[in-house]
Amino acid sequence: MTPLRSCLALILTVALLGPATPAVADDEMTVLKRVTVKVKCTKIRLSDNSGVGHVFGTGTAKTYSLAEKAAVKNANDKMPRGYRAKHCHPVR
Repeated sequence: MTPLRSCLALILTVALLGPATPAVADDEMTVLKRVTVKVKCTKIRLSDNSGVGHVFGTGTAKTYSLAEKAAVKNANDKMPRGYRAKHCHPVR
């Protein structure tokens, strides 16, 4: 094979294969994103099971459902003894 012919074969091969692929694929990049959720929960007094206000919790995780669970846990962690967070829903 002549040098010109081998050079053309190399150029054609590179053109057909296209540019080099990135080290991390696009679908793997979405895994690196974080989601933050804020929830509003009713503050429940355990002694008489009555609602006595509201509390907010914030959670961050890789998926929405995990972030929501973390936010509910955060709201429950803020509760004093004898109270718990219940009926939590996401807020903006």
